[in-house]
Amino acid sequence: METFNLTWVDGMGFFSGLIMLFGMFRRTMIPVRLSLVLGNIGFIAFGLLSGSVPTWATHLALLPLNTLRLYQVWHLIRTIRRQTTGGLHLEPLIPYMTETKVAAGTVLFKKGDVPDRMIIVRAGAIHLEEIDRHFGPGDVLGELAAFTPDGRRTATAVADGDCELYTLTNEALLQIYYQNPEFGLFLIRTIVARLIQNWEDAERRAVPV
Repeated sequence: METFNLTWVDGMGFFSGLIMLFGMFRRTMIPVRLSLVLGNIGFIAFGLLSGSVPTWATHLALLPLNTLRLYQVWHLIRTIRRQTTGGLHLEPLIPYMTETKVAAGTVLFKKGDVPDRMIIVRAGAIHLEEIDRHFGPGDVLGELAAFTPDGRRTATAVADGDCELYTLTNEALLQIYYQNPEFGLFLIRTIVARLIQNWEDAERRAVPV
C-alpha cells in the first residue's frame, strides 16, 4: 500500500484553493475578486512547480480577467466615494454597460413597460414625451423604473435623432446595487436629483406666462 506524502508544493495548491474558497463565501465583490486573483497567482506557481500545464495555463488566462474586474469594482467604489458630496456622474458604470446605436424615431421604451435597462446617452438626444424633457450626452434615464412601486416605466422615451447609448441591464443594475452600498447611496442621490428636477420643471410649466 502506497503512502501519501504531502509536499510543500501540494500544500501550496491546497492553500491556493482555500483562498479562492474563502472568497466565494464573501458577500461583496472586492473580496471575491481579490481572492480569485491571489488564488490564480498561487495556482500558477503550483502548476509550474508541479509540472501541471493545464493548471498554470488556465489560471494564467484567468488572472488578467480577474485583475481587470477587481480594478473596475475598486474604481467604481472609489469614484462614487469621491463624488458623494460632488456632482452626479455615472461614467464609472460604463465598463459594466453595453454600447448600442439607435436610429431617429426609435422608441426605447413606453410608459407602463416593465423596465429592462438603464441608459446613458453618449451622443444624440432622447425625448421623454410625458414630461417633455430632452436628454443629451452624459445624461442618464431609465433608472427610476427599477425602483417604482409597480415596477413600470413612468414615461415614453423616443430618439430625437440617431443616438449612441450605453445600456445597463436591470439585472446588472440591481446586482451592483446590492453588492456595493456606496453605489446604492449614489444611485439614490441620482434618483432624488431627478425627482427634484422633474418637480421644478413641473412648477415652471404651471406658472402662467
